[in-house]
Amino acid sequence: MPPQERFDWWFGLKSASPIATTLRSDFTDDFPVAVDHVDLGAATLTTMSYPSAEVRRTARHIRRGDPGSLQVSLTLQGLSGFEQAGRNVRFGAGNFLLYESSSPFEGWMRRHDESGAPTRSIVATLPMHLLPFPADRLPDLVSRPLSGREGFGALLSHFMCQVVDDPGQFGDTPATSDRLTHTLVDLVGHLAAQYMDVERSLPAESRTRALLLRVQSHVRRHLRDPGLNPDSIAAAHHISTRYLHRLFQEQGLTVSSWIRQLRLERCRRALANPALAGVPVGAIAARWGFTQPAVFTRAFRAAYGLTPSEVRARTLLSDGSALAVNKSAPMVNDAG
Repeated sequence: MPPQERFDWWFGLKSASPIATTLRSDFTDDFPVAVDHVDLGAATLTTMSYPSAEVRRTARHIRRGDPGSLQVSLTLQGLSGFEQAGRNVRFGAGNFLLYESSSPFEGWMRRHDESGAPTRSIVATLPMHLLPFPADRLPDLVSRPLSGREGFGALLSHFMCQVVDDPGQFGDTPATSDRLTHTLVDLVGHLAAQYMDVERSLPAESRTRALLLRVQSHVRRHLRDPGLNPDSIAAAHHISTRYLHRLFQEQGLTVSSWIRQLRLERCRRALANPALAGVPVGAIAARWGFTQPAVFTRAFRAAYGLTPSEVRARTLLSDGSALAVNKSAPMVNDAG
């Protein structure tokens, strides 16, 4: 699209969207914008990148049409400001902001410096009937920066980024979309619960799913620790080992097998990396928690149909190109 037409295109798109807004920018002569949209059915995730701009949703916009939505925006790059319900805030990257479509709002995003790097954000849109906390508590949360660097904010941030970066890894079925929507709603609810005393009002199944996500995040962070086991994981989350096993059984998994799959996949990636060709196989195994070489080799061959040395040899022969390994091997969707 010619540079002089980009802002008008984006202005028209935002004006005609279900949550209509008007825009203003000092970069109307050339307004490069990139948008990725993931439709989960009941919810959506949209990544946007563009120069500095201001946005406004007025009472007139709302009278023309209002879907009754909650939006959860994560600033990835740049500086942001927002005003709704009489609260005016400013914040930087790594923070969430909740706002609703049924009340007027104003906001802006600006480049962090003069380097020319665009502003970037991810916005999750949920219908109000999926609101994961009591509706009368919404005014306490709108137009208030919530950290995306710790606790449930970090989990929600990681989840949103992982979905928009590669939605295909989760499959493409209505059931998958429903599961992703449920996870999104649960994490938003628990992010809200960090800032309000509403934890007990969340559904039991929501609390259970959130606990599982917390446990899985803990495992990924401590995957190198050879002492990582069901007992240590349960103790870190103040639950019984029996309850931990039940959490995983409901997902069709066992704790130990899931840890082993993650570790094997990390080892496979390392062995397939030409830059690590000089690192002994045993050292790579030990780095990812395998303390007994013979046990590691047997588990690796059972998973991938090749020994660790064979995987490395094939990588070197193919000059670093991707390996074709046993397609029946358990592949783990993990971005860490």
